[in-house]
Amino acid sequence: MNRRQHGQALVILLFGSLFVGGAGMAAGLFLTGRTTTELRKETLAIVQEEDRRKAIEAVFTRWDKEVKSIDAAWGKNRKALVALLERHDASASDFDTLYAQADAIEAQGLGMALDMRYALREQLSADEWRRLFSVPGDRG
Repeated sequence: MNRRQHGQALVILLFGSLFVGGAGMAAGLFLTGRTTTELRKETLAIVQEEDRRKAIEAVFTRWDKEVKSIDAAWGKNRKALVALLERHDASASDFDTLYAQADAIEAQGLGMALDMRYALREQLSADEWRRLFSVPGDRG
């Protein structure tokens, strides 16, 4: 893929995020296959002990806060891209700066989602983890 095609793909992804959500939400979906709301509901349905449920809620509260922060950065980057697209005097280097920022935000979103996934994993037994992330139809 040449540089121009890469840029066009990024623009498509950025505009696609308008409909899916930002980098934080997308990272969570990519790494878990579920929104944090769905994952929270399913996790709490598995775990019955009140102390563990509180610890799990704390993980999801932190996760939601992190998603909001990353998605705010993603939104700011997206707005800057839209503004740049409206300018006819914009140069390739102007776009390169925004692409680099978008890459950094995406990496931060994936790192955060991995951190939160591991934080959740620490709160669950191996059996609970397998039940939460088993293939649909095999959940028991």
